[in-house]
Amino acid sequence: MRLSWPQHLQASRTVEQAGESQQGMALALMGMSLLILAEDLLESEQAASDSRRQA
Repeated sequence: MRLSWPQHLQASRTVEQAGESQQGMALALMGMSLLILAEDLLESEQAASDSRRQA
């Protein structure tokens, strides 16, 4: 995992606090955060699947 779950939560809280003048940047950061989260979850799911196959 690139980010831990608390780090993902902190990223979302930081984006949530963006002001009106920063909405474009906040939206871009939210998209990147979601992409990283999706990749982390996929990696975690694949690792769990691999360990089940080996058991």
